[in-house]
Amino acid sequence: MGIADSIPGVSGGTIAMIVGIYERLVSAISSFDAEFLSLLFGKKIKAAFKHADLGFLGTLLFGIIVGLGGSSVVMHHLLKNHLPVTFAAFMGMILASVLILFNRIQKKTFACGIAMALGTFAAYFVTTMNPMIGQDSNLLYIFVCGLVAICAMILPGISGSYILLILGEYAQIISRVKDLVHLKTTPGDFLTLCVFGIGCVLGLLAFSRLLKFLLKKYHGIMLSLLTGFMLGSITCLWPFQKMTTTLDGHMKFERLGMSAFSTQDQIYVLCALLAGLLGVLLLEHIALSLPIAGALKGSQK
Repeated sequence: MGIADSIPGVSGGTIAMIVGIYERLVSAISSFDAEFLSLLFGKKIKAAFKHADLGFLGTLLFGIIVGLGGSSVVMHHLLKNHLPVTFAAFMGMILASVLILFNRIQKKTFACGIAMALGTFAAYFVTTMNPMIGQDSNLLYIFVCGLVAICAMILPGISGSYILLILGEYAQIISRVKDLVHLKTTPGDFLTLCVFGIGCVLGLLAFSRLLKFLLKKYHGIMLSLLTGFMLGSITCLWPFQKMTTTLDGHMKFERLGMSAFSTQDQIYVLCALLAGLLGVLLLEHIALSLPIAGALKGSQK
């Protein structure tokens, strides 16, 4: 998930869906409730730890930090020097993941088809929107940005950072975070980050509860909707792009046609896409053939 979050247009929620931990993640986040606080203040630390699945969340968070930190340098090199091949490989991986998730929908009803179509359209619409002009001095707007971006971050296929970019606040928030890390923040910027953080926390807690309820009550339809999100957002990974750096030091991608690249590059892109597609399908086949897969299926039944 950390590596995925370092790729523009790829969501960590997508990886959580692919590896089968998405529903557990949503359930764990939604467990920070009144019961958790009651156990914590009642000094029942072990019970609170188990209730919120903190072992799982802590391990996952550590992995995200390691993946994000470790891949940032490598991924920046790949995006700068081998962008078409890198994007093609990830496009192939997500296409394979869509096929896998589609097969996991047990009852493919008409409602599931409608949900998948709506999810595909919604993700495509969001990922092709033109950026808005931010309202940097409006704390209520900053709060709403945090609220919306964090909700998008736990949805597969939709990148929270991309939502911030659309809302016109990505560069400003990143700049303030950098200043805070280097201890150069001003009281006004610190207040803005606090308001943004409160929006993130409240959005995450509220939205995870809603997702948990919907997944429990309408599992097939929600799985179809989330699969649609992944399919609709795949246009972000169009391989034939070039990366440029803006004046404020951020990456910007410009979509080009296939004709802008040589025949050799086009062949490399096709090979990378097939490698990503077949690689994920092969890993899924190997995983299902392992003895532990049968044990897990039996426990779920």
